[in-house]
Amino acid sequence: MFADAREDPIAFVHVNVVPMTSETILYDQTVVVEGDQIVEVGPSSDVEVPKSAVVIDGQGSYLMPGLADMHMHTNQNWDSDVWPVTPLALYLANGVTTIRDFGPEGDTLTYALQWRDEIQVGTRVGPTIYASGKILFASPLGDPVGEVDMNHHLGFDFLKLYSYLSLDDTRAALTTASRLGMYSAGHIPYPVGLDQVLIYGMDEIAHIEELMPEFIDFDRKQQMAPDEWLGYLIQTGSTQIDLFNAFNEATFSVDHADALEAILTSLKLHGAPVCTTLVIDDVIHHKLFDLPGFLNRPEAAYLPAAYQDSLRSGTEKHQVLFKGIESLAIYKYDFDQWLLRQLHEADIPLLLGTDSGILAIMPGFAVHDELQIMVANGFSPYEAIATSTINAANAVENMLGEGNFGRVAVGMRADLLLIHDNPLEDITAIQDLQGVMAAGRWFSAEALAEIIALPNSTE
Repeated sequence: MFADAREDPIAFVHVNVVPMTSETILYDQTVVVEGDQIVEVGPSSDVEVPKSAVVIDGQGSYLMPGLADMHMHTNQNWDSDVWPVTPLALYLANGVTTIRDFGPEGDTLTYALQWRDEIQVGTRVGPTIYASGKILFASPLGDPVGEVDMNHHLGFDFLKLYSYLSLDDTRAALTTASRLGMYSAGHIPYPVGLDQVLIYGMDEIAHIEELMPEFIDFDRKQQMAPDEWLGYLIQTGSTQIDLFNAFNEATFSVDHADALEAILTSLKLHGAPVCTTLVIDDVIHHKLFDLPGFLNRPEAAYLPAAYQDSLRSGTEKHQVLFKGIESLAIYKYDFDQWLLRQLHEADIPLLLGTDSGILAIMPGFAVHDELQIMVANGFSPYEAIATSTINAANAVENMLGEGNFGRVAVGMRADLLLIHDNPLEDITAIQDLQGVMAAGRWFSAEALAEIIALPNSTE
């Protein structure tokens, strides 16, 4: 069940370890956890299990690091009855032991920091949380330096920038963040562009889809309200790219080779990682073209009832946004997958993100969808898992200097998944969980089922 106190050591014995320090399996190992840390890993014949340890028999099973969703969103209403089950539990039940919040939404700005602290001391169940604070959304900010100072003073882990910032506000915000040693990530402001936002000091790009405007020649000096930019970009882009017919990879690759090379060069020069979030496109595709099938998925039962109603009535955001231009959604999904492959082949650091918590992107479940999209686009299972483990840890190391997770090794935070089969052979094996350890707290499969049981469920 749920081992909360973390007073006694826990030992996984005779287990096959997927360390994620390299693409290998360490067979018949014993892994000892004390508190929230892994303290010993070695052959079962060599490791002495502490007498007081709780022993978990891993014979024939695989132990791998917990997963991280490096781009998601919390909402303070998770503590209400809006969601039938708190998404924090849905993450754990899907093996997601770390989440990075790209924009808490609620009446109290700092609630995500409170949740983080409660999870750490064991008074709330959930994954480890890293969080941004108030999003720098649109210009004029008035006092960009003060906005960044406030986020830093409140203790948020990083700064998020959005699409509608001016050149001056972007420069002032990122200069201040650099001065404070505060990591920054976000959208590429339309008036700024990729090259300039990286020169100003932004550390990370929040979505692969943020790179699409870099293939369009448009006037970045336009003075527009936030709700006018998308229409302008679609209209301008459609005069240069055939956005409303099937994406032709061969033709596009030739016609836009220079733009792609410029993007890859800029990302490499600045060492900027990119969050994947391809599941956004996948979910949009389902909402537009296979809504009954989407709503029949088991995980759809966890969506807020009001949101399900909006989907059925055709009034949901993406249904309205793409009405009459549904073919653009198909083009965009194919384009984003092509760009994912280009970034991967160029060895640009990629971070698994989903944008989950909003717009039917299901917390926890979407991580597995994202992994499968990567494998379908040429990633090995190891490479896909790395985006959610070792790459995620490297990003947090750069963000806070504490990337001690994402590997099964001594000194790492004890975020672990016990599964039946080898995930390096089949990425879907990760969904068959025997248990999850989050920062040293063990949840058996039975405990996971209990914390995500739907109200009035007979199971």
